[in-house]
Amino acid sequence: METRIRIRSEHVTRFRVLRLSALCRMFQEISIAHTTALGMGREKTLDRGLLWIISRQYVEILRLPVYDEEITLRSWPGEMTGFFFPRFYEIWSGDECIVRGEALWLLMEESTRKAVFPTAKGVVIEGVRGETGKPAKTLAGAIRPPEGAELFGEFPQEALFSRTDINGHVGNAYYYDMIDDVLEEDALRRAPRIVEAEYLQEIRPGSRFLLRAMRQPQPCGSRYFEGVAESFSKESGSSAAKPLFRIRTQYAGRG
Repeated sequence: METRIRIRSEHVTRFRVLRLSALCRMFQEISIAHTTALGMGREKTLDRGLLWIISRQYVEILRLPVYDEEITLRSWPGEMTGFFFPRFYEIWSGDECIVRGEALWLLMEESTRKAVFPTAKGVVIEGVRGETGKPAKTLAGAIRPPEGAELFGEFPQEALFSRTDINGHVGNAYYYDMIDDVLEEDALRRAPRIVEAEYLQEIRPGSRFLLRAMRQPQPCGSRYFEGVAESFSKESGSSAAKPLFRIRTQYAGRG
């Protein structure tokens, strides 16, 4: 599927470049539109209590679009892998591809908040075969802090109503707004070359958690962010930090 978008003021930072949160929302919207065009729209999912959620994400950025630039956003599905629907993305400016991305989507049952096998619910999407349909990046190992990264802050967060989406939890795009709120200005001016994300547990309305932020000390060093919530074990009588999401941003030539 392909759509043309003009970058508006609501999409950009004060530096007039596309926000990562806006990029994620564009990816989500074209995913929904294409899934609907393929015959698997809301009557097959949302209206039957099935929610589309993202498990993992990977983005390579040559450059981010800027205010008032017209771009072409393209997306296509990969072959289903068990629970997962891989999907691929490209952003073109004229004849130049400036962003490539991929994501692993899955279906969650609204009533139980658990993942379900899509074929058991009659949800099947034919993927593109071949190299373009290979979800190599999003099926990689767990995301970890970059080498030598140091903690620079722990920031209390709350799942406010304004941050929750149609699925009844904090939308993953809002994580990038939280990150922007704690980044130093120098990092906000520079677009990362690679963004990797794992979305491990949904964050429901009213939940409180910490955003932990780490960075490599050298100039242009990578950043690492994780959302953690306190989890209490009845068996041991102790508390532990439960990871909610992990996001790593890598800048050119570093990390």
